[in-house]
Amino acid sequence: MKLGEIIPEGAIVDDLKSSTKEDVVKELVQALVKAGRIDDAISKKVVKALMDREELGSTGIGQGVAVPHARHDAVTELIGGFGRSKKGIAFDALDGEPVFILFLLLSSKGASSAHLESLAYISRLVRDDKYIKQLRDSADSAGIRALLIEADGRLGS
Repeated sequence: MKLGEIIPEGAIVDDLKSSTKEDVVKELVQALVKAGRIDDAISKKVVKALMDREELGSTGIGQGVAVPHARHDAVTELIGGFGRSKKGIAFDALDGEPVFILFLLLSSKGASSAHLESLAYISRLVRDDKYIKQLRDSADSAGIRALLIEADGRLGS
């Protein structure tokens, strides 16, 4: 699993405009629609699946990071999006702090192992405080994409 492959260029939002959890999820799903990775006809269902997952427990894992994720039958492959909020989002994170960095993951219901593998990969990645700071401080989406690809090389997945 490589973030550079599952997160297309068009699905990196370097300045999220939304300020609520649900609106941020919608904004990231729309980025996947614009990038051609999700059909607009299913976008509302995908948002619902992501929000249903949030009701089970927040995917705000702390230290300014959230990893909203869901499995949905309309998704045929592991796909992802990335968002950065410059002002922070109340995401009900485990540490109660605002979220600035979001990795959104979607997979088919049958792709449990790939889904779990990608969550573990991101979990390893976000433990690096220096890396998270670089993502937060990056100038633009091209810089963020370069950091995602660099992480793929470093973690060698």
